Amino acid sequence: MTCAEFQNVLPSIIDSDPSSSARSSLARTSDTEGEYSHLDSCRVCSDVVADLKHIAQSAKVLVGLEEPSERVWHNIRRKLEHRHILFRS
Repeated sequence: MTCAEFQNVLPSIIDSDPSSSARSSLARTSDTEGEYSHLDSCRVCSDVVADLKHIAQSAKVLVGLEEPSERVWHNIRRKLEHRHILFRS
């Protein structure tokens, strides 16, 4: 299995239990033997899976935070318009 082929299965790996390691998140079956083998031999893909799982787990902390006030959004918009990044509608 190549890194490109492995990337095609990343969503199913990332959607699995985020507390598990990259390798243990795959149920060992004949269908996943290639993924196991690739994770064992490719440090880059193994690190990518671990990083994405960490990001996904960390993002859960953001859920439930308060939405910034209208004043904050207004100031952001004004600064973006001033820097010509955003144009007035």
